[in-house]
Formats: sequence, structure tokens, C-alpha cells
Amino acid sequence: MQAFIVHDAKKQQDLLVVPERDRSVAVDRVIMEEFIAVKPDFTRFEGASLNGLPVETFGHIIASRSTEGDVCIVDEMLWQQRMAAHLGGL
Repeated sequence: MQAFIVHDAKKQQDLLVVPERDRSVAVDRVIMEEFIAVKPDFTRFEGASLNGLPVETFGHIIASRSTEGDVCIVDEMLWQQRMAAHLGGL
């Protein structure tokens, strides 16, 4: 299962987007920790429907990953900023 972290600069909001489940959920510490976990479980989060819209509709993709793979960082600088915002000094 593929998941994406996207950043919407206008709304100053980050979302976890899981197209396979047609869901997006606002990122907080718990969501970010799950995204970077060794074995993430993206099925445990409920959220808003994507209504068939592509991932890019929800913001700038900063990272992606599959449940079996590593995090693939698309925008290193923004990833570091958002990690610090959600996880602090971890």
C-alpha cells in the first residue's frame, strides 16, 4: 500500500494521503511516527475521502513510501522542516 505526505502551504497543513484506501488524514505526531515506522499500518487511520482526486490535489508531495519499503523523500528541505514541526527533537 502506497502512502504520501503532502504539504499544503496555503492551509499550512500536512496530510497523509493513502489513495488505495481513498483517504487523507491530517498529520500529527502519531501519524508521522507511523509513516516513518519500520512496519507502518496505514489501514488504521480514518479520514476524509479523496473523492477520486489525485494525490497532488492535496498539496506538494514531500515524501512517499509503501508498507514494504523505505521512505522516499521528494523534497529534502521541506521534509526536514515538517519532521521538526511534528516530531520536535526526535
